[in-house]
Amino acid sequence: MERLQIALEKARASRKDGTAPAGTRISAGAASRGSYGKEAAWEALTALDVDERALARKRVLAVSGGSEAAPYDLLRTRVMQQIREQGWRRVAVVSPNASAGKTTTVANLSFALGRQDDFRTITLDFDLRRPALGKVLGQASAHNMADVVRGKVEFADHARRLGANLAFGLNNMAVTQSSELLQSRQTVDILEQIEDSYAPDLMLFDMPPLHGADDSFGFLHQVDAALIIVEAEKTSIAQIDVVERQVAESTNVMGVVLNKCNYARGAYGANYGYGYY
Repeated sequence: MERLQIALEKARASRKDGTAPAGTRISAGAASRGSYGKEAAWEALTALDVDERALARKRVLAVSGGSEAAPYDLLRTRVMQQIREQGWRRVAVVSPNASAGKTTTVANLSFALGRQDDFRTITLDFDLRRPALGKVLGQASAHNMADVVRGKVEFADHARRLGANLAFGLNNMAVTQSSELLQSRQTVDILEQIEDSYAPDLMLFDMPPLHGADDSFGFLHQVDAALIIVEAEKTSIAQIDVVERQVAESTNVMGVVLNKCNYARGAYGANYGYGYY
C-alpha cells in the first residue's frame, strides 16, 4: 500500500509539471498524436441528442444555462478553480447512501462544464451495480462501460458527444463483479487510453454510494479528488465526518455538496437550493 501511495503521489505531481515520473509508461500513441488528432477523435464521437424538457422533469436544468442552472454553474466554477490550482484531472462523485441526488448532480455539473467552451469533460458512469446516468439523461445504449473496460467495444464507438467538448460513457445494464472490475488493471489501462486519445481537462466519475459496497473504495485510488454529495435533513454531521475521513484515506476531498436543501430556496434564482462547503 505504501508503494502504491508513493506511485500515486508521483503521478499527481507529474500532472502538475507536465513531466512523467520515473518508470511511467508513455504510449506511442500519446507521443505521436498532436492537437489535430485529438480534435478528430472528439469529432468522430457519435453526437448525443438531448430533450431539454424531458431533462427538466428529472431536475436536469443546466443544459442551456439560466437562473435555474446557477447553483450548478457555481459548483462548476469552484470545481474548475480547484482542479486548475491543484493540477487534478480525475474527480469522482460519491455519496454516503443512495437517493442523495448524486447522479442528478453529476448530470447537471457535466452540462454546466460543457458550456465552458475552452474546457473538455468526459463523464463516465462507473456505478456499475445500479447505473442511472443513462436513465437520467434519457439515453439508451447498446453497451456499457464494463464492455469498454473488458475490451469488447471501443470507447470511440460507445461514447456519446454533446457539442464539441462534453462526452458521456453510459451503461445499459448492471454488471456482475463490478468491484473487481473497477480495481482491475484493465480499468487503469482504459482510463489511460481515454486520456491519451481525448486529452480531457476533466474526467468525471459517477460512483456508487460508499456505504452500499466496496466499489468506490476500490476505485478512489485512481482519481485525484472526490466530491461528496450529501442529502439535507437526512445525512447527519456524524455521517459526513465519517465519509470525509473514509474518502481522505484514498484521495483528496474536493468538497461537500449539500443537496435538496429547502432552506436555500430562492438562492441564485433557483427553485431549490444547494449549499457547497
